[in-house]
Amino acid sequence: MLVAILKVCALYLLSPVAGFLASVFLTGKAVVLLERWGFIDVPHGRHQHAKPVPRGGGIAVGIAFFFSLFVFAAAARFMNVAFFTHAVEFLTYFTPPALIILAVGILDDRCELRSWIKLAAQIIVGVIIYLEGCGFTHLFSHRLPESLALVMTVFWSVIIINAFNLIDGMDGVASGLGLISSFLLAVWTALSGGTAAPIVVLLCFGTCCLGFLRYNFPPAKIFLGDTGSMFLGLFFAYVSMEYSTRSISSTAVLVPLAAIGVPMFDVFLAIWRRVFRRYVNKDPNSGIMQGDHDHLHHRILKETGQPRKATYIIYGLSLSLVLLAMIGVFLESYIPAMIYILFLVVFVIMMRYSSVELLDTLNRIAKEVRLPHRNFVLTISHPFIDCVLVLAAFAVGQVFCVNTLSKLLLRPMPIFTHVVPFVLFLCVSGIYRTFWLRVGIGQSRKLLMLLCAAGLSGYVLNCVVLRLSGDELWEYSRFYAIFLLVAIAFILMERFLIHYYESFGYRRLFIRTKGKAPDLRGVLIYGGGLFCRLYITGKFSGHSPECDHVRVVGIVDDDPALRKLNVYGFDVLGSLSDLDAIHAADPFDEIVITCSYTEPEKMELLKNFCRKKGIGLRQFICREENI
Repeated sequence: MLVAILKVCALYLLSPVAGFLASVFLTGKAVVLLERWGFIDVPHGRHQHAKPVPRGGGIAVGIAFFFSLFVFAAAARFMNVAFFTHAVEFLTYFTPPALIILAVGILDDRCELRSWIKLAAQIIVGVIIYLEGCGFTHLFSHRLPESLALVMTVFWSVIIINAFNLIDGMDGVASGLGLISSFLLAVWTALSGGTAAPIVVLLCFGTCCLGFLRYNFPPAKIFLGDTGSMFLGLFFAYVSMEYSTRSISSTAVLVPLAAIGVPMFDVFLAIWRRVFRRYVNKDPNSGIMQGDHDHLHHRILKETGQPRKATYIIYGLSLSLVLLAMIGVFLESYIPAMIYILFLVVFVIMMRYSSVELLDTLNRIAKEVRLPHRNFVLTISHPFIDCVLVLAAFAVGQVFCVNTLSKLLLRPMPIFTHVVPFVLFLCVSGIYRTFWLRVGIGQSRKLLMLLCAAGLSGYVLNCVVLRLSGDELWEYSRFYAIFLLVAIAFILMERFLIHYYESFGYRRLFIRTKGKAPDLRGVLIYGGGLFCRLYITGKFSGHSPECDHVRVVGIVDDDPALRKLNVYGFDVLGSLSDLDAIHAADPFDEIVITCSYTEPEKMELLKNFCRKKGIGLRQFICREENI
């Protein structure tokens, strides 16, 4: 019995303890040696420390971790247990990418490499992990296509490596999170019935982080540097992919994801923040690869003002996420609400610590989308309006096709293939950059051509998809002709209607609601030409404060061709010789001249009439002037 206990203790504790002792010893030596070798982090820019501190301590963590794995393999070989093969397998597959990351990290800590060089190295590491068969091959027991598996492996490796690299901006944060995550994952593996090999590997990694934390806890005597932070990220990327490949349920993957939840949350905020500032706010001082002072640890440190307290808060967040995930998984069949509680906690944390990103976004929205919102909403909603109109045309075409073809067309795929060509052609063409309330004939012609091209390509596509021939092809051609014509008519009519109501709709509504009110100033327009239209549009279609006090009585024009006709929505009541009769029938308070040129005798006639009746006389002028 005693021998068995000693054997288990030796198997589970010998290598982790060896890793801890090696990490403490090597980190202590690194504090002195790295400073001599020029691995110094001098305070500048966004750095928090006040005096130079050695960096590159990840070298000690990496060496200690591999040393503990060799001890584990040797102990397993000595005790003749099957775990020896697992230890050798982990060393075989993890060593090549780890050496690349450590080498790049050492060069960066010594010479500060460019961001794209580090990114290229991370991509190469992701490819190596995939080629070794250690990346994403299955997801929830479903085998992934090779191309998708490669992309997912590389993407995940780059994201996790950079997540730990970004979170390593304050003393003790990255190494502490590595310690917490690895220990809790080891506990989770044991509780879920895992073998000894992954448990020991996780314990070894955790003890190596613990040994380094002895010198890295605030105030730090040494930093991980990119060597250590990228090494930590690589380890957890490797472990999390192994879990996602072997697990068959989404809840089983929840714990490994929660273990790296805090770094993942920070990298999510960093991407959101930097992309928004660089490409939306057009800030020349921001960039995707450029650091800032808005990381999670920076925000917590600003609130607390105490580095140790901020570090404890980050540790608490990580512990809470993992423990909640573990409880939720274990009680899944009894208390499913635990999963939703976890998501609620994550949501609260996001709202609590994403204030900078939310404020940037809301400020931008407030700046760009000010009242009135009508034009903005109409512009961004046009793609959705067009989809609805195409679907409506598809429904109209159904009425004219026979029952057999109707059943064929009502399947989900044909409906999708009839709408997508229109959406693709219109979106790719850039037609939605047109402001349809102010449109020219050229854009209308372009829209018509695009709709015809989308219709023809859609016809060919659907003939292939539906595999039609003979009578069905003829019946479908008849249906598609109706569908295309109705779709074009619907879309063009919608554009025409919004243009019409922009120009005349508000005026029509105004005339019907307030046109007969007694307190309005009556205006008679002289001249029914282009300037008349500009005057009416500016008066009633814009947002002029005068429009609430004006009532157009009608138009007078000396052109006999316009007599008794309706121009721009108003009746032409007569010519200048009919002014007395017009005033007697409907008194007005003012005459507005909208002619580009008025003959002197006619201008004198207007002035005399206005003096006689005691009414005002104005002239609407549209011209360029030097400033």
